[in-house]
Amino acid sequence: MLHSSLKTHFPARTIFIICFFILHSVVKVSAQSDTLVFKNGQSIAGKIKKMEKGVLVFDTDYADDDFKIKWLSIERLVSFHEYRIGVKNEIIKGKIELNKDQSLIIYNEGTTVDTYDLKDVIYIAELKKGFSDRFSAELEVGFNLTKAQNLQQFSIRSSVGYKTDKSTSVMTFNMLQSTQDNSADIFRRDGLLSYRRILFSKWYGATSISTLSNSEQNIEIRANTQIGFGRYLFANYKADWGLKIGVNNNLERFTDAEDIRNTWEAYLGTKLDLYNFDGFDLSFDFMGYNGLTDSSRIRVDTNLDLKYDLPLDFFVRVGFSLNYDNRPALNASETDYILRTGIGWEW
Repeated sequence: MLHSSLKTHFPARTIFIICFFILHSVVKVSAQSDTLVFKNGQSIAGKIKKMEKGVLVFDTDYADDDFKIKWLSIERLVSFHEYRIGVKNEIIKGKIELNKDQSLIIYNEGTTVDTYDLKDVIYIAELKKGFSDRFSAELEVGFNLTKAQNLQQFSIRSSVGYKTDKSTSVMTFNMLQSTQDNSADIFRRDGLLSYRRILFSKWYGATSISTLSNSEQNIEIRANTQIGFGRYLFANYKADWGLKIGVNNNLERFTDAEDIRNTWEAYLGTKLDLYNFDGFDLSFDFMGYNGLTDSSRIRVDTNLDLKYDLPLDFFVRVGFSLNYDNRPALNASETDYILRTGIGWEW
């Protein structure tokens, strides 16, 4: 009776249709997986999450952790998902495919957008519609404590970034505070709000507002407002290097003086980033200023960072910063430098 009832309610044709759709769904899901083929002939299926600094992050169903794969170790790549691809200082949206000749094809709606050498690809990111998916953040802290003279030193470095297809906005805040018995407190604080937008080819426009306070040069507050433009000299998955030039308004107040300096300067800067050399990243930033309203004044701000990535998005970093001013405040030093270490986390 039960067998007869099943035949009445579920005829053979209905069962066949249900099985067909289930099988079709399974095949479709499988077909939508990204596929990587390595130079040794092995392959894996899953989903590309991102590629940056020469490392591809790949998610699979059969592993709890993401695979991290060297970008140039890939022989073939086929993806059915859309990505945002940074290549030669351009940002292109589309699907990607890597041929055996190491050329990456970017196409959209079945039409090839362009073809690039694998080494020219700077990054690959999932194309998401969410507002928060364009954000990045970083936080680093350091602390030293010694019994001698009750020395306590605390440092923090932080940044938040937001990137669109044509522009990049960054906000940073860094602080060092040191106290000890029988000595004046030592402090250094700086902040930055910057905006950069691609104009054409390798050129971009940039504007920023930055502040600096430090006890070594008796700077109560220095506020710089800059506007200028820059050009990328080269950029690929391992490094990028650029130059920038513009004008800067320098507004300063010193701890031992009531008057305020307000001057204009021309600036010339360069920034070099090297990525993933045995796990290390190196960043060098140089800014030189020459007075326009005070032509005899020269200032230099430079920063050097060495960073090593740890599991779970943690990192350790050693940084060196130097500020030079050939016309500092009265009784203040021409130079101020800081060497700091810390552990941080990035998102």
